Amino acid sequence: MSVRLTAVGVGPGDPEWITVKGQRALAGADVIFAPCSEGSEESLALRIARPWLRTDQRVEVLPLPMTRDRRRLEAAWQVAAGRIAHVLGGVAADRGSARGAYVVLGDPLFYGTFTYIWDALKQAHPEVQVEVVPGIPSFVAAAARAGLPLATTSQRVAVLPATYEADQQELASLVAAFDTVILMKVGRALPRVRAVLEALGMADRAVYAAHVGLPGERLVRDVRALEDDEAPYLSLVIVRKGGT
Repeated sequence: MSVRLTAVGVGPGDPEWITVKGQRALAGADVIFAPCSEGSEESLALRIARPWLRTDQRVEVLPLPMTRDRRRLEAAWQVAAGRIAHVLGGVAADRGSARGAYVVLGDPLFYGTFTYIWDALKQAHPEVQVEVVPGIPSFVAAAARAGLPLATTSQRVAVLPATYEADQQELASLVAAFDTVILMKVGRALPRVRAVLEALGMADRAVYAAHVGLPGERLVRDVRALEDDEAPYLSLVIVRKGGT
């Protein structure tokens, strides 16, 4: 009995950014699994994937908490892995095999929750064979939208979550060491990130991006123009030594 799950990176927003291989994996799946923040009415990854799904496909939404509480997160990952194994196991029992597709924003192995669910599957449900179809990360799409080269020749690039960058000294050392610094998941950290970049004299060398490829897409080429309002969790900032 064959039970397979394909993690499909659907990119950051535009459904046409899904790869041909990803599209085929979605079309051939018996069940689509979509992560969704607890309390949210929809999965953004599922919304992006919708144009490529069949009307008769079964969709399973997997609620995941937005928290840093490791115990809650691990429990949710285990529940999600168990649900995936149970649903696909039921399909395989009826048909002899089952294929599932797990849709993920951006790329499945880049700052995504799928890696943790994959670990849970390996530990508790090794019968589920997993493969990964890569997707376009949001910072790559943002750079394309802004017409901003991320790196040329031997230039160095650093990618890190903004929520864990605490002070001006840390960011200053990164800017000194790398030609491009990409801050992901800016969210609540936006006022602090903006203040640090202003203090470093690099506010006009940073591109802020949010909702890339979606309605309401926003690109700002000088972070001094941003207000102190909280940014969307998945917004990002690209800092280039050579300017924007």
